[in-house]
Amino acid sequence: MKRVNRKLFFLFGILFFSAAALTAQPKQTVRVTPGFATVIVCPVAPELVTVGNLDAFSIQTAGNYILVKPLMTRGTTNMFIKAGSDSYNLLLQIADNPDLEVRLSSSQDLLEQIEPGKSNSEIDGQKDKNETALKKASVSRRQPLTSLNRKAVSALSSLFKTQNRYTYSVNNSKVIFAIDHIKQIRDKFFVIATIVNNSNIPYDVGYVRFSLIDYTRSYVFWKKKLKETEIEPTNEFYNTPVNAHSSGRLLFIFDKHGFSENSTFNVKCNEESGRRDLILEVPGAMIK
Repeated sequence: MKRVNRKLFFLFGILFFSAAALTAQPKQTVRVTPGFATVIVCPVAPELVTVGNLDAFSIQTAGNYILVKPLMTRGTTNMFIKAGSDSYNLLLQIADNPDLEVRLSSSQDLLEQIEPGKSNSEIDGQKDKNETALKKASVSRRQPLTSLNRKAVSALSSLFKTQNRYTYSVNNSKVIFAIDHIKQIRDKFFVIATIVNNSNIPYDVGYVRFSLIDYTRSYVFWKKKLKETEIEPTNEFYNTPVNAHSSGRLLFIFDKHGFSENSTFNVKCNEESGRRDLILEVPGAMIK
């Protein structure tokens, strides 16, 4: 009887630790170098980011991104990240060869890889279907600029003449996506963006997704997502692709949505048949 109990206890222990291993993230070393910013990309916006030695490392967060810069020429410290249901324990190490970008995987990603009865091709196929649906919806909203009424065109003409591309922007592989203006006009609000393609490859916009996120914040390194609402534009105006070493403007029109200065406007520009996705967050205070 004791042997049976021991076997059951041993089996239970194996199952328990195997399940825990699915959500626990392996310890990872992130190499950083003075003069370079290393980007850590989380699956979701982190709620908590802290390091053991703040005097030796500078940490900044923006959406799903964490920027790490060493303030000394040598040393190591630990970094703890809480992002959604996952937590990460990293080791920051000052080295000669830095990691310019480190992407963290979520436990859901790990579960999808080993989900019984579902092959990788099926998972990829479902993802492709979702991508296709989003692209079709985006194309259906694209209309010529002449479809706008004269009053709206007049109100927007002055905004199109001015650019604010480096205040709220993201750069991926020499492609810059920037929010120039977010303007409330009566019962609509308008988003004007710019894509600057400094690369040698044309950038073809597949679709652009938007969401409003409400956070609660405490101290410097802690924030918690309270609510996220995906919103779709009623109209989109832009030309694609944006050729190499050129730029293009984009206009999106939305029905009025409830937001406050505590809201964050999240934007993701997806490249058609490419990996240069552009994601950034804009504070609600910019929406005027």
